[in-house]
Amino acid sequence: MYCVKCGVELEDGVKKCPLCETPVPQLDDLEKISYESEYPKININFYELRMKKIKKTIFLSFFSISIIPILEVFFQNMIMYHKMKWAYYTIPSILIFDLFLFILLDSYRMRTNLFISFFGLSSYFLILDYGNKVLTWSLKLGIPIVVAFTVIGLIFSFVWDKHKSDKLKILNFFIFFVGIFLLVLEFIISRKMTWSIFSSIPLFILNILLRYSYKSYREEFKRRLHL
Repeated sequence: MYCVKCGVELEDGVKKCPLCETPVPQLDDLEKISYESEYPKININFYELRMKKIKKTIFLSFFSISIIPILEVFFQNMIMYHKMKWAYYTIPSILIFDLFLFILLDSYRMRTNLFISFFGLSSYFLILDYGNKVLTWSLKLGIPIVVAFTVIGLIFSFVWDKHKSDKLKILNFFIFFVGIFLLVLEFIISRKMTWSIFSSIPLFILNILLRYSYKSYREEFKRRLHL
């Protein structure tokens, strides 16, 4: 080791330079010093950025194309009837298609997509139902079904966040929630449960079988199905 100031060779263990009395830095102190690079390291996922750009381009392309039929049916109705007739139903249908395409292509979380779907479908049903100037089926059937789907979807989203690495468990919960939704759906439509019970019971049985067989043969499932 040499003195950092005058360069004289030092003996091991000395704390000061015998020539200029400059303190000798200890190796233990040097190990504690952390050095930062001149430029911070930034991890950029170029594949994800590229996919977002592609999805955005696809959506904008479809949305731009959909403007043509919207304008066409609008002006057709204005020229032929001087008011909105069947275009009143066609235009919202095209827009709801664009909305679901946006949901399908975006990178939002499941809960955000559920809320977007809820407001989009609720508005769509209200617009369609108000075509005869009276709200009937949208308030009794359409929106309650959308609410039920959104609530069940929100519960499933929390299950997804907790078990998303376990695909078989996610499938198991998905089958269970489909059975629940069928029961709620028939109750909203007819205020009773008949066909939904016969539809849901096999799903619940399958759910139970998958649950217990997965517990017993978890490693085998993962090895066979590459999960």
